[in-house]
Amino acid sequence: MNREDGPVDDRLRWMAASEVRVIAGIWATVDTDRILAGLGLPAELLAGDPHLGARVTVVRPGDGAPLVIVEPATEGRLAETLARRGEGRIGEYVESPLPLDRLAALAASAGVRLSRPLDGPFGRSVLVQPGTPGDPLVVVVERPAGTIGR
Repeated sequence: MNREDGPVDDRLRWMAASEVRVIAGIWATVDTDRILAGLGLPAELLAGDPHLGARVTVVRPGDGAPLVIVEPATEGRLAETLARRGEGRIGEYVESPLPLDRLAALAASAGVRLSRPLDGPFGRSVLVQPGTPGDPLVVVVERPAGTIGR
């Protein structure tokens, strides 16, 4: 996949994985219906993301990884990111190369802070805590949900 956010790549180096599989790009908006109308693709509503405080809808373009459209459901991380960066691509959901407990130990040894594991739209996941507000968001998923491979 052609990644648009180079800083996301830099924030994943500590995982020591040769290739981090992108599950979906994250596109932030304040109006999901407007974005979906512009894309003209079938969409599927998924479980909300408690890490981002977001409602989550996924679209699957014919080429590349799915795109997750997120809209704030709370005054959480997503609302803060939208206020700083505006609408658009804000990060990625990636698959963890390790179980989350082992990943947490690896992150701690690298000085990277992770949120506590929560259930999100693609299964159990953690948020890589951004260095500064508005940094690209990275949600690391323990294992992909059945909705990903469809």
